[in-house]
Amino acid sequence: MIRIRTLIGFIKKEFMQIARDPKMLVAIFFIPVMQTIMFGLALTSEVKNIEFLVVSKPSPIAREITRRALASGWFKEVKDVNGAQAEDPSSLLLDNRAEAVLVAPKEGFEYALEHGRPIQLLINAINAQRAQQVDGYVKQIVALSAASNGYDSASGFIELDAKVMFNHYMDTTDFMVPALMVMATFLVMLVVCSMAITKEKETGTMEKLIASPANAAEILLGKTLPYFIIGIVIICAIFFIGIIFFGVPFRGSFWQILATGSLLIISALSIATLLSTLAKTQQQAMMGSVLFLMPAILLSGVFFPVANIPETFRWLCYLNPMMYSVVNFRSIMLKGGDLNFFWQYCAVLAIICLITGAAAYKNFKSKLN
Repeated sequence: MIRIRTLIGFIKKEFMQIARDPKMLVAIFFIPVMQTIMFGLALTSEVKNIEFLVVSKPSPIAREITRRALASGWFKEVKDVNGAQAEDPSSLLLDNRAEAVLVAPKEGFEYALEHGRPIQLLINAINAQRAQQVDGYVKQIVALSAASNGYDSASGFIELDAKVMFNHYMDTTDFMVPALMVMATFLVMLVVCSMAITKEKETGTMEKLIASPANAAEILLGKTLPYFIIGIVIICAIFFIGIIFFGVPFRGSFWQILATGSLLIISALSIATLLSTLAKTQQQAMMGSVLFLMPAILLSGVFFPVANIPETFRWLCYLNPMMYSVVNFRSIMLKGGDLNFFWQYCAVLAIICLITGAAAYKNFKSKLN
Protein backbone atom coordinates (compact mmCIF):
# COMPACT_ATOMS: atom_id res chain seq x y z
CA MET A 1 0.00 0.00 0.00
CA ILE A 2 1.39 3.41 -0.99
CA ARG A 3 1.59 5.87 1.89
CA ILE A 4 0.63 9.34 0.71
CA ARG A 5 2.70 11.21 3.32
CA THR A 6 5.82 9.21 2.41
CA LEU A 7 5.21 9.81 -1.31
CA ILE A 8 4.75 13.56 -0.73
CA GLY A 9 8.01 13.59 1.25
CA PHE A 10 9.93 11.99 -1.64
CA ILE A 11 8.38 14.42 -4.12
CA LYS A 12 9.40 17.40 -1.96
CA LYS A 13 12.92 16.01 -1.58
CA GLU A 14 13.27 15.53 -5.34
CA PHE A 15 12.13 19.07 -6.10
CA MET A 16 14.57 20.42 -3.50
CA GLN A 17 17.43 18.48 -5.11
CA ILE A 18 16.50 19.78 -8.55
CA ALA A 19 16.31 23.35 -7.24
CA ARG A 20 19.79 23.03 -5.67
CA ASP A 21 21.40 21.74 -8.89
CA PRO A 22 22.00 24.58 -11.40
CA LYS A 23 22.93 22.13 -14.16
CA MET A 24 19.64 20.30 -13.75
CA LEU A 25 17.71 23.59 -13.91
CA VAL A 26 19.54 24.51 -17.11
CA ALA A 27 18.70 21.14 -18.66
CA ILE A 28 15.04 21.42 -17.67
CA PHE A 29 14.38 25.00 -18.72
CA PHE A 30 17.11 26.07 -21.16
CA ILE A 31 16.64 23.35 -23.77
CA PRO A 32 12.84 23.77 -24.20
CA VAL A 33 13.16 27.58 -24.26
CA MET A 34 15.99 27.41 -26.81
CA GLN A 35 14.01 25.01 -29.02
CA THR A 36 10.95 27.27 -28.85
CA ILE A 37 12.96 30.34 -29.84
CA MET A 38 14.81 28.57 -32.66
CA PHE A 39 11.79 26.85 -34.19
CA GLY A 40 9.33 29.65 -33.48
CA LEU A 41 11.38 32.66 -34.57
CA ALA A 42 14.65 31.68 -36.20
CA LEU A 43 13.79 28.59 -38.20
CA THR A 44 11.02 28.99 -40.73
CA SER A 45 10.45 27.14 -43.99
CA GLU A 46 9.26 30.36 -45.62
CA VAL A 47 11.87 31.51 -48.11
CA LYS A 48 13.27 34.97 -47.31
CA ASN A 49 16.29 37.15 -48.06
CA ILE A 50 16.73 35.86 -51.61
CA GLU A 51 19.56 37.78 -53.28
CA PHE A 52 17.85 38.73 -56.55
CA LEU A 53 19.02 40.70 -59.58
CA VAL A 54 17.30 41.76 -62.79
CA VAL A 55 19.68 41.84 -65.76
CA SER A 56 18.17 44.04 -68.45
CA LYS A 57 18.56 47.36 -70.15
CA PRO A 58 16.67 50.11 -68.25
CA SER A 59 12.92 49.88 -68.84
CA PRO A 60 9.64 50.42 -66.94
CA ILE A 61 9.01 46.68 -66.55
CA ALA A 62 12.56 46.00 -65.30
CA ARG A 63 12.16 48.72 -62.67
CA GLU A 64 8.69 47.40 -61.78
CA ILE A 65 9.95 43.85 -61.28
CA THR A 66 12.80 45.06 -59.05
CA ARG A 67 10.46 47.29 -57.04
CA ARG A 68 7.88 44.55 -56.50
CA ALA A 69 10.55 41.99 -55.58
CA LEU A 70 12.15 44.19 -52.93
CA ALA A 71 8.76 45.32 -51.58
CA SER A 72 7.52 41.74 -51.21
CA GLY A 73 9.88 40.97 -48.32
CA TRP A 74 11.06 37.77 -50.03
CA PHE A 75 13.97 39.31 -51.92
CA LYS A 76 16.86 41.61 -51.12
CA GLU A 77 19.06 43.71 -53.38
CA VAL A 78 22.37 42.42 -54.71
CA LYS A 79 24.85 45.10 -53.69
CA ASP A 80 27.66 46.45 -55.88
CA VAL A 81 26.22 44.88 -59.05
CA ASN A 82 24.54 46.81 -61.87
CA GLY A 83 21.94 44.67 -63.61
CA ALA A 84 22.16 46.71 -66.79
CA GLN A 85 25.91 46.09 -67.04
CA ALA A 86 26.20 42.47 -65.87
CA GLU A 87 27.95 40.53 -68.64
CA ASP A 88 27.91 37.00 -67.20
CA PRO A 89 24.83 36.49 -64.97
CA SER A 90 25.70 32.85 -64.17
CA SER A 91 28.99 33.95 -62.56
CA LEU A 92 26.97 35.87 -59.96
CA LEU A 93 25.51 32.57 -58.75
CA LEU A 94 28.86 30.81 -58.89
CA ASP A 95 30.46 33.52 -56.72
CA ASN A 96 27.54 33.48 -54.24
CA ARG A 97 26.72 37.12 -54.98
CA ALA A 98 23.19 36.26 -56.12
CA GLU A 99 20.74 33.41 -55.60
CA ALA A 100 18.36 34.19 -58.46
CA VAL A 101 18.98 36.24 -61.63
CA LEU A 102 16.26 37.23 -64.09
CA VAL A 103 17.77 37.81 -67.55
CA ALA A 104 15.85 39.65 -70.26
CA PRO A 105 16.74 39.40 -73.98
CA LYS A 106 19.05 42.10 -75.35
CA GLU A 107 16.02 43.95 -76.72
CA GLY A 108 14.46 44.17 -73.21
CA PHE A 109 11.40 42.85 -71.39
CA GLU A 110 8.91 44.74 -73.56
CA TYR A 111 10.23 43.08 -76.73
CA ALA A 112 10.11 39.65 -75.08
CA LEU A 113 6.49 40.12 -73.96
CA GLU A 114 5.33 41.48 -77.32
CA HIS A 115 7.02 38.79 -79.43
CA GLY A 116 6.75 35.80 -77.10
CA ARG A 117 10.47 35.57 -76.47
CA PRO A 118 11.51 33.58 -73.36
CA ILE A 119 12.81 35.37 -70.27
CA GLN A 120 15.59 33.40 -68.58
CA LEU A 121 15.60 32.80 -64.83
CA LEU A 122 18.81 31.45 -63.27
CA ILE A 123 18.39 29.85 -59.83
CA ASN A 124 20.89 28.43 -57.36
CA ALA A 125 19.24 25.03 -56.74
CA ILE A 126 21.61 23.57 -54.14
CA ASN A 127 18.59 23.71 -51.82
CA ALA A 128 15.95 22.15 -54.09
CA GLN A 129 12.94 23.09 -51.97
CA ARG A 130 14.07 26.71 -51.71
CA ALA A 131 14.73 26.87 -55.47
CA GLN A 132 11.18 25.72 -56.25
CA GLN A 133 9.74 28.46 -54.06
CA VAL A 134 12.03 31.08 -55.61
CA ASP A 135 10.84 30.00 -59.07
CA GLY A 136 7.22 30.46 -58.02
CA TYR A 137 7.87 33.86 -56.42
CA VAL A 138 9.64 35.25 -59.50
CA LYS A 139 6.97 34.00 -61.91
CA GLN A 140 4.30 35.65 -59.79
CA ILE A 141 6.17 38.97 -59.67
CA VAL A 142 6.86 38.97 -63.43
CA ALA A 143 3.19 38.29 -64.18
CA LEU A 144 2.03 41.11 -61.88
CA SER A 145 4.60 43.54 -63.31
CA ALA A 146 3.58 42.71 -66.89
CA ALA A 147 -0.11 43.14 -66.06
CA SER A 148 0.48 46.53 -64.42
CA ASN A 149 2.21 47.70 -67.64
CA GLY A 150 -0.67 46.68 -69.90
CA TYR A 151 0.39 43.15 -70.90
CA ASP A 152 -2.10 40.32 -70.51
CA SER A 153 -0.30 37.77 -68.31
CA ALA A 154 -3.14 35.28 -68.74
CA SER A 155 -2.74 35.13 -72.53
CA GLY A 156 0.31 32.89 -72.36
CA PHE A 157 2.74 35.47 -73.78
CA ILE A 158 4.97 35.35 -70.69
CA GLU A 159 7.43 32.49 -70.93
CA LEU A 160 9.97 32.08 -68.15
CA ASP A 161 12.79 29.71 -68.99
CA ALA A 162 13.97 28.61 -65.54
CA LYS A 163 17.50 27.21 -65.49
CA VAL A 164 18.44 25.58 -62.21
CA MET A 165 22.14 25.48 -61.42
CA PHE A 166 24.31 23.12 -59.28
CA ASN A 167 21.43 20.65 -58.65
CA HIS A 168 19.79 20.03 -62.02
CA TYR A 169 17.47 17.24 -60.84
CA MET A 170 16.36 19.24 -57.76
CA ASP A 171 17.38 16.27 -55.57
CA THR A 172 17.21 16.87 -51.81
CA THR A 173 19.84 14.16 -51.26
CA ASP A 174 22.47 16.33 -52.96
CA PHE A 175 21.63 19.07 -50.46
CA MET A 176 21.63 16.86 -47.36
CA VAL A 177 24.66 14.55 -47.81
CA PRO A 178 27.28 17.35 -47.38
CA ALA A 179 25.36 18.54 -44.31
CA LEU A 180 25.29 15.01 -42.86
CA MET A 181 29.07 14.83 -43.24
CA VAL A 182 29.31 17.84 -40.94
CA MET A 183 26.57 16.94 -38.48
CA ALA A 184 27.56 13.30 -37.92
CA THR A 185 31.26 14.09 -37.56
CA PHE A 186 30.78 17.03 -35.21
CA LEU A 187 28.28 15.13 -33.03
CA VAL A 188 30.47 12.05 -32.63
CA MET A 189 33.66 14.05 -32.00
CA LEU A 190 32.03 16.33 -29.43
CA VAL A 191 30.20 13.69 -27.41
CA VAL A 192 32.73 10.84 -27.52
CA CYS A 193 35.86 12.93 -26.93
CA SER A 194 34.37 14.97 -24.06
CA MET A 195 33.16 11.80 -22.34
CA ALA A 196 36.47 10.01 -22.90
CA ILE A 197 38.51 12.77 -21.22
CA THR A 198 35.99 13.13 -18.40
CA LYS A 199 36.13 9.36 -17.84
CA GLU A 200 39.84 9.68 -17.00
CA LYS A 201 38.94 12.14 -14.24
CA GLU A 202 35.95 10.12 -13.01
CA THR A 203 37.85 6.81 -12.76
CA GLY A 204 40.95 8.41 -11.22
CA THR A 205 43.34 7.50 -14.05
CA MET A 206 43.99 11.18 -14.77
CA GLU A 207 46.15 11.30 -11.64
CA LYS A 208 48.36 8.57 -13.13
CA LEU A 209 48.73 10.60 -16.32
CA ILE A 210 49.69 13.66 -14.26
CA ALA A 211 52.31 11.62 -12.42
CA SER A 212 53.82 10.38 -15.71
CA PRO A 213 56.74 12.22 -17.39
CA ALA A 214 54.40 13.43 -20.18
CA ASN A 215 53.53 17.14 -20.27
CA ALA A 216 50.08 18.66 -20.81
CA ALA A 217 50.47 19.05 -24.58
CA GLU A 218 51.52 15.41 -25.00
CA ILE A 219 48.63 14.16 -22.88
CA LEU A 220 46.12 16.32 -24.74
CA LEU A 221 47.38 15.30 -28.18
CA GLY A 222 47.50 11.66 -27.14
CA LYS A 223 43.85 11.83 -26.08
CA THR A 224 42.55 13.74 -29.12
CA LEU A 225 44.59 12.52 -32.11
CA PRO A 226 42.86 9.11 -32.26
CA TYR A 227 39.52 10.90 -32.50
CA PHE A 228 40.89 13.16 -35.23
CA ILE A 229 41.70 10.05 -37.29
CA ILE A 230 38.25 8.61 -36.56
CA GLY A 231 36.67 11.90 -37.68
CA ILE A 232 38.51 11.79 -41.02
CA VAL A 233 37.31 8.21 -41.52
CA ILE A 234 33.70 9.25 -40.80
CA ILE A 235 33.86 12.12 -43.32
CA CYS A 236 35.39 9.92 -46.02
CA ALA A 237 32.86 7.13 -45.37
CA ILE A 238 29.84 9.44 -45.72
CA PHE A 239 31.46 11.16 -48.72
CA PHE A 240 31.95 7.92 -50.67
CA ILE A 241 28.57 6.50 -49.63
CA GLY A 242 26.90 9.67 -50.90
CA ILE A 243 28.71 9.52 -54.24
CA ILE A 244 28.52 5.75 -54.87
CA PHE A 245 25.10 4.83 -53.48
CA PHE A 246 23.14 8.09 -53.74
CA GLY A 247 24.74 9.56 -56.85
CA VAL A 248 25.64 12.90 -55.26
CA PRO A 249 27.78 14.87 -57.75
CA PHE A 250 31.34 15.83 -56.89
CA ARG A 251 32.69 18.80 -58.85
CA GLY A 252 35.49 20.00 -56.57
CA SER A 253 38.77 18.60 -55.27
CA PHE A 254 39.16 15.95 -52.59
CA TRP A 255 41.91 17.91 -50.84
CA GLN A 256 39.35 20.67 -50.22
CA ILE A 257 37.10 18.12 -48.50
CA LEU A 258 40.01 16.97 -46.31
CA ALA A 259 41.09 20.54 -45.46
CA THR A 260 37.58 21.63 -44.44
CA GLY A 261 36.99 18.35 -42.61
CA SER A 262 40.24 18.66 -40.66
CA LEU A 263 39.35 22.16 -39.45
CA LEU A 264 35.85 20.98 -38.51
CA ILE A 265 37.24 18.09 -36.48
CA ILE A 266 39.83 20.27 -34.73
CA SER A 267 37.12 22.75 -33.72
CA ALA A 268 34.90 19.91 -32.42
CA LEU A 269 37.77 18.36 -30.43
CA SER A 270 38.73 21.76 -28.98
CA ILE A 271 35.17 22.38 -27.82
CA ALA A 272 34.94 18.81 -26.46
CA THR A 273 38.17 19.30 -24.48
CA LEU A 274 36.89 22.61 -23.13
CA LEU A 275 33.64 20.97 -22.01
CA SER A 276 35.53 18.09 -20.39
CA THR A 277 37.61 20.51 -18.28
CA LEU A 278 34.38 22.03 -16.93
CA ALA A 279 32.61 18.70 -16.28
CA LYS A 280 33.40 16.37 -13.39
CA THR A 281 31.46 13.32 -14.58
CA GLN A 282 30.58 11.72 -17.91
CA GLN A 283 26.94 12.59 -17.29
CA GLN A 284 27.82 16.27 -17.03
CA ALA A 285 29.96 16.02 -20.17
CA MET A 286 27.05 14.45 -22.05
CA MET A 287 24.68 17.16 -20.80
CA GLY A 288 27.10 19.92 -21.81
CA SER A 289 27.49 18.38 -25.28
CA VAL A 290 23.71 18.25 -25.79
CA LEU A 291 23.31 21.84 -24.63
CA PHE A 292 25.92 22.95 -27.18
CA LEU A 293 24.80 20.68 -30.03
CA MET A 294 21.14 21.70 -30.09
CA PRO A 295 21.65 25.38 -31.03
CA ALA A 296 24.78 24.55 -33.07
CA ILE A 297 22.84 22.23 -35.40
CA LEU A 298 19.82 24.52 -35.65
CA LEU A 299 22.03 27.53 -36.48
CA SER A 300 24.29 25.77 -38.97
CA GLY A 301 22.16 25.78 -42.12
CA VAL A 302 21.91 21.98 -42.10
CA PHE A 303 18.11 21.97 -42.36
CA PHE A 304 17.14 25.63 -42.79
CA PRO A 305 18.96 28.39 -44.70
CA VAL A 306 20.89 30.83 -42.54
CA ALA A 307 19.27 33.63 -44.56
CA ASN A 308 15.90 32.69 -43.03
CA ILE A 309 17.14 33.41 -39.50
CA PRO A 310 16.35 36.92 -38.23
CA GLU A 311 19.31 39.24 -37.75
CA THR A 312 18.71 39.17 -33.98
CA PHE A 313 19.97 35.59 -33.91
CA ARG A 314 21.93 35.39 -37.17
CA TRP A 315 25.16 36.67 -35.59
CA LEU A 316 25.29 33.39 -33.62
CA CYS A 317 25.61 31.50 -36.91
CA TYR A 318 28.89 33.28 -37.66
CA LEU A 319 30.38 31.89 -34.41
CA ASN A 320 29.39 28.35 -35.37
CA PRO A 321 32.08 26.18 -37.06
CA MET A 322 29.38 23.86 -38.39
CA MET A 323 27.90 26.65 -40.53
CA TYR A 324 31.16 27.33 -42.37
CA SER A 325 31.79 23.61 -42.90
CA VAL A 326 28.28 22.98 -44.28
CA VAL A 327 28.60 25.85 -46.79
CA ASN A 328 32.10 24.76 -47.83
CA PHE A 329 31.15 21.09 -48.32
CA ARG A 330 28.10 22.02 -50.42
CA SER A 331 30.14 24.46 -52.48
CA ILE A 332 32.92 21.90 -53.07
CA MET A 333 30.62 19.01 -54.01
CA LEU A 334 27.91 20.82 -55.98
CA LYS A 335 29.54 24.01 -57.33
CA GLY A 336 33.19 23.01 -57.81
CA GLY A 337 34.65 24.75 -54.77
CA ASP A 338 35.53 28.30 -55.85
CA LEU A 339 38.96 28.87 -54.28
CA ASN A 340 38.38 32.44 -53.10
CA PHE A 341 35.18 31.43 -51.36
CA PHE A 342 36.80 28.24 -50.03
CA TRP A 343 39.80 30.00 -48.48
CA GLN A 344 37.64 32.68 -46.87
CA TYR A 345 35.59 30.10 -44.99
CA CYS A 346 38.68 28.01 -44.14
CA ALA A 347 40.34 31.13 -42.70
CA VAL A 348 37.36 31.76 -40.40
CA LEU A 349 37.33 28.09 -39.39
CA ALA A 350 41.04 28.29 -38.60
CA ILE A 351 40.47 31.34 -36.38
CA ILE A 352 37.71 29.48 -34.50
CA CYS A 353 40.06 26.51 -34.07
CA LEU A 354 42.83 28.73 -32.69
CA ILE A 355 40.54 30.46 -30.19
CA THR A 356 38.77 27.31 -28.96
CA GLY A 357 42.01 25.30 -29.02
CA ALA A 358 43.89 27.89 -26.96
CA ALA A 359 41.06 28.09 -24.42
CA ALA A 360 40.86 24.28 -24.20
CA TYR A 361 44.62 23.88 -23.73
CA LYS A 362 44.78 26.62 -21.10
CA ASN A 363 41.92 25.05 -19.10
CA PHE A 364 43.30 21.53 -19.52
CA LYS A 365 46.76 22.57 -18.37
CA SER A 366 45.39 24.45 -15.36
CA LYS A 367 43.34 21.40 -14.33
CA LEU A 368 46.40 19.18 -14.58
CA ASN A 369 48.43 21.60 -12.44
